[in-house]
Amino acid sequence: MLAHPATWRRFIPLLAMLLLIAVPASAQMAANQPPALTPAQMREDLTYLKTQWAPLDKSFSKEEHQAFDRVVDDAMAASGTLSTEEFTLEVMRAVAISRNGHTTAMVGTLLRDLPVRAWWFSDGLYIIKTDPQFANLLGARIDKLGALTPKEALRRVAPFISGTDQRIRYLSATFLTSPDVLKRTGAVADSSSIPLTLQLRDGSSQVAELKPATTRDPGDEHKPATRGYSVLIPDDNGLPGRWPHVLDKAEERSPIYSKRIDVTTSMIGQDKQVLYIRANSMTSLDETSLHWKYAKILNTSIVPPSRPKFVIFDLRLNNGGDFFNTILFSQALPKLLPPGGHIFVLVSRSTFSAAIVTTAMLKANGQDKVTLIGETMGDNGQFWAEGDALQMPNSHIGLEYATQFEDYEKGCTNPDKCYWATVAFGPRNLTSLAPDIKVDVAFSDYAAGRDPVLEKALSLAK
Repeated sequence: MLAHPATWRRFIPLLAMLLLIAVPASAQMAANQPPALTPAQMREDLTYLKTQWAPLDKSFSKEEHQAFDRVVDDAMAASGTLSTEEFTLEVMRAVAISRNGHTTAMVGTLLRDLPVRAWWFSDGLYIIKTDPQFANLLGARIDKLGALTPKEALRRVAPFISGTDQRIRYLSATFLTSPDVLKRTGAVADSSSIPLTLQLRDGSSQVAELKPATTRDPGDEHKPATRGYSVLIPDDNGLPGRWPHVLDKAEERSPIYSKRIDVTTSMIGQDKQVLYIRANSMTSLDETSLHWKYAKILNTSIVPPSRPKFVIFDLRLNNGGDFFNTILFSQALPKLLPPGGHIFVLVSRSTFSAAIVTTAMLKANGQDKVTLIGETMGDNGQFWAEGDALQMPNSHIGLEYATQFEDYEKGCTNPDKCYWATVAFGPRNLTSLAPDIKVDVAFSDYAAGRDPVLEKALSLAK
């Protein structure tokens, strides 16, 4: 969400609550078992969704509002027979109808997980992290989830996930390893045991019967801003109960798969002549303001005597934050390049919200000095954002709503129709935010520690 710092401060308690809603720390009941909601509690939450939240969000068309009401009313009528997990999925389905990535239900730990985590690569859906007892499945390609192929499962889970097709693909890898989701989409009839048809790394096939995990991945904080891409980054070796990761055996590892940080720099490439900026958040992760950190990068790494000819700005694992932190940086960086200088912005399906805005502003300010490399980003150039979040009274599901329209391709000139900051600072001369050079990463490259996206940028930085 493109939010002011004050909005994020209000949002922090909500995130903390989401991490705790599954069970009290003292109970530690089968650590992946959500609490049971009564039909009355479900109806109260659904009434809250319809009467308190829905009027605030502006992303729904008239027809979408009608569809939203039908889903909520049907869930209300069925509340006597719904499980907590089924109720959760109906809330997700209702909220996702507008297909706006900033209009979303944050369900925390209300849906159970399998003891494996996966990611979509160019050649399929692969298991890249597992509970220690299933480490033999690391690197396996998932050919079927129950009765469905991964592509069929992706199509069926799409109505429950907010956003564009690319945003859905990004988030789906998490939801497709939930037994509750697989049951709801018809992949299985019984969520107590999920058959996964796999091709193991040695080329052999296996059907693995997996039950819902009894302990959670200690590296998965279930935070909305990071949960989708966090699976790509191996946990610290000292983390208690650490789940093994497919990159554990890679001799080298791309810097993008390092510990999350708001922004950091290093010199890379031949003779260390390319400035590499990695940014995982558009909100500061410590007490130092992020706009000051970017000003420091300009002052110490961009202007003379440093003045690198090439800059690689890696936003592939950046889910957004507050784009006010990068407005001046995005305006200044293209102007400070030496003659013949170039900026390569690395993007992916995980690039979202303020990270997309930053990309657009760099492209607009730099024009042919800026090249986007990677995947299509996680949203279009036009979207609704700048809202806030509410919380359902019983399930504690977080409900993000969007109130302002923003356009970072054609641009906005009317503050009565668009978010004022888009009118004041946004670009008006872009035809597309699609990658100039599209690079999809195959599993074999990722598992070997190679980074074709970064390699492509370095090959051009000559």
